[in-house]
Amino acid sequence: MAPNPSLGSRALFPSLAHRIYANHASVSPLPLPAIDAMMDVVNQQASHAVAAMLGFHTNVAVTRKVAGEMMGVAADRVAVVGGTSAAISAVATCIPWQAGETIVLFRGEFPANTTPWQQAARQHNLNIVWLDADDFRTERGLATLDAALANHSVRLVAVSAVQFSTGLRMPIEAIAQRTQQAGAAIFVDAIQALGATPFDATNLDYVASGGQKWLMGPPGTGLLYARDWSTLQPNLTSWLSHEDALEFLWGDPDQLDYDRPLQVGPAMVEGGTLNFAGLAGLTASMTLIQSIGVGTIHAHANAWIDRLEPGLNAMGFTSERAADPHLRSTLLCVRPPEGTHAGAIAQGLDAQGISIATPDAHLRFSPSWPNALDEPDAILEALRTVLS
Repeated sequence: MAPNPSLGSRALFPSLAHRIYANHASVSPLPLPAIDAMMDVVNQQASHAVAAMLGFHTNVAVTRKVAGEMMGVAADRVAVVGGTSAAISAVATCIPWQAGETIVLFRGEFPANTTPWQQAARQHNLNIVWLDADDFRTERGLATLDAALANHSVRLVAVSAVQFSTGLRMPIEAIAQRTQQAGAAIFVDAIQALGATPFDATNLDYVASGGQKWLMGPPGTGLLYARDWSTLQPNLTSWLSHEDALEFLWGDPDQLDYDRPLQVGPAMVEGGTLNFAGLAGLTASMTLIQSIGVGTIHAHANAWIDRLEPGLNAMGFTSERAADPHLRSTLLCVRPPEGTHAGAIAQGLDAQGISIATPDAHLRFSPSWPNALDEPDAILEALRTVLS
């Protein structure tokens, strides 16, 4: 039986190789409950094959329920997909665009939340207006958004809840309010927030998140929420997208009907057979996070960052952390001292058993609830060695 989760304890990660793992914004290690849940699905399929499938579908209903609770939305509006990119591409493909409409994007975004929209613009003759994500540290950002909404026929604003290379927590509620008042929809890539930074999707139109980062699930799992699925066209449908899609499998004659109506809902984008083992692991990890509390995780990670940031500043690193606590996530992103290279520093740390990331020439430290509050001292000591 797995031990209970405890802040600062790696007891649920006994095989984690790095002595300090501050890289949850890239891929989190799997906790024991997720591994156990995935192995249970594997063993069920090994033992019962097709007879296990009904139970797997029942498990996915739990995935939707837990995901809905984490986002503050109804479970029946949550689709389970293969990851953030699949979710974003699905919405970009299924919106009934009209030529001449505008999409608002942000410089500084991870490309997963720009490329599908750029492709939609090419295919449907849409316009793109680019704003600077970093402007949203101040009121300047909202002013630039107001101008874009006033001067263009905006159909959709696509933004990340947390910026991957600076850790800036975007003012999503204010962005959503302005966007929707202008008659446009808002799409939020929540992968760098969901599971570690408080996040509420109640008033948002579309939300996507992969499972492998702060949610501590396996790769190849993801979530897509749509407040109103009828705003999308069924351009990615598959055989399970029909109403009563399984009826022809139960032995009755004349049930193979290719013209059954299509469902309006998550089945529009889920395709065929799902990643049941991966979703079981994701559900177990999300349940674990719920038991700790996202607010508690956010506070713990920021206490960890509070201990690291001053030492980095003293060593010549430049922190990108927002001055306003309301704009802080669980990522600490810093620029290396002049004359040094982020990649080389990260490699030096890795050689000492410390895992971090280096997006866009930054060093990114991303702790979560298993990280102990004495780790920053060890990181600073290791950095002195690397820089010397």
